[in-house]
Amino acid sequence: MNLREAIKERRSIRKYENKEIPADLLKEILEDALWAPSGTNRQKWEIIAVRGEKKDALLEVIAETVKYLKPRLEKIFPEKMVKITLQFFKNLGGAPVVLLVYIPKNIPELHPDMSGLERHQREYDRFTTLLSASALFQNILLLAKEKGLGTCWMTAPKYVEDEINDFMGIKDQELVSITPIGYPDQNPPAPPRKGEKIRWIGFE
Repeated sequence: MNLREAIKERRSIRKYENKEIPADLLKEILEDALWAPSGTNRQKWEIIAVRGEKKDALLEVIAETVKYLKPRLEKIFPEKMVKITLQFFKNLGGAPVVLLVYIPKNIPELHPDMSGLERHQREYDRFTTLLSASALFQNILLLAKEKGLGTCWMTAPKYVEDEINDFMGIKDQELVSITPIGYPDQNPPAPPRKGEKIRWIGFE
């Protein structure tokens, strides 16, 4: 599978086979993902892979997300889609492994009257570190797809970040996002792209 195919065929998987991922395969994916670009090459990120009983207990914490997420989903999705999404949060589709990506905690104080330059200077470190971690996360998704695995990029668990961090014993770090990872037990259709998102200037 080439890169173009991986990008276009990747899907958010919400149902997984009851099958473990070989440890060496998961290690290869994560170590390759770490070659993502990072701001000034600081590589200020951490991946935590969780499986087994610890993962099962973690899922109970993550499941608390639904009480915050449900009202929002009900405003934008039909009832059937809401039920499917909330059901997914109970066990993340049965995936054997959950990945969490963290960055150092650095929450800048911002004010509405700040200029663009002042805001950028204040939030530069967190901004570039978040972008870097996002590039790392995208690498994980595409490398997993290349190896026949499924993933689902999730930021909703940020609602219960404090609870997740307490459970994991994490301090002074910010959760960027999580993903289940495993062998997919579904093949969702491709959602359509939404409108024209590219502006061409000077190409006339």
